[in-house]
Amino acid sequence: MRWAKVSVLTTHEGAELIGNILMELGAAGVEIDDPALVNEYIDTGLWDYTDLPRAKDTDTVTVHAYLPEDEALQERLTSLASYIEALRTSIRIGAGAVSHIFVADEDWAETWKDYIHTERIGQRITVRPTWEDYTPSGDEIIIDLDPGAAFGTGSHATTAMCIRWMERLVRPGICVFDVGCGSGILSIAAAKLGAHTVRAMDYDTVAVRVAKENVMQNGAQTCVHVCESDLLAACAPGETAELITANIIADIIIRLFPQVEQHLAPGGTFLASGIIDDRIVDVERAAAEHGFTICACTREKEWAAMVMCRTLEMRN
Repeated sequence: MRWAKVSVLTTHEGAELIGNILMELGAAGVEIDDPALVNEYIDTGLWDYTDLPRAKDTDTVTVHAYLPEDEALQERLTSLASYIEALRTSIRIGAGAVSHIFVADEDWAETWKDYIHTERIGQRITVRPTWEDYTPSGDEIIIDLDPGAAFGTGSHATTAMCIRWMERLVRPGICVFDVGCGSGILSIAAAKLGAHTVRAMDYDTVAVRVAKENVMQNGAQTCVHVCESDLLAACAPGETAELITANIIADIIIRLFPQVEQHLAPGGTFLASGIIDDRIVDVERAAAEHGFTICACTREKEWAAMVMCRTLEMRN
């Protein structure tokens, strides 16, 4: 199998956000080429960097990621370009130029194993790459993922914040809807935290396939049901969940509110992440317009995760 190595020219401000978009579109990992950082290394005087030329343009950052060469590749590239253009209304992203080359599977798939290791994400949840041996202790919960196939492993701030909130929000026996499930990591976490039923939904066919594989890998197939869906479109009228999670981007979260109104059970919670700091106000405004109150908001790096519930229920 071949992969498309996608490169995006952007700014320091836009690099992490574009990296997150690439992960949502199916990238197995993101590499950020920052010339300003190279100059910092050269200035340290360490021998490793003495032969490197100093970068003159330190404002341009290149974000690299790998997408599978399949029938959905062109659609992903088109979506990437659209998302990048949409970002221009909120942050400075520079050129935003997208290019790609094709590489063979063996050229990169094994490389990630040098950088991805078992990591404790929350108080109880630890994410373990499938090739590493690790023995859990106490009530520790293990999620096994293969970053070579999955879309994120939990180390990204947006996913990590979701996992930490889910440790507090998931109660035994509840139903959870995971919108834009990607690798399925949040759905698997919900199942292992005691949810009775989890609906994992993603519009991307590759994400659906990978999520199903990861659900099987973790023995959660009796609880987690994965399907292709545009947001919550796959849910039947009147079908509700006590917790709805969406680790996507601000524009999609804003578009999701009307569906959350219909499918969030009374007393339920909406957990949204993937919100860049500059878009917090926009999400807060949309939440208020649809009758939701921000119960809590956590921030990490340039990202925010919001816990929301219905305003009238808060007053009662």
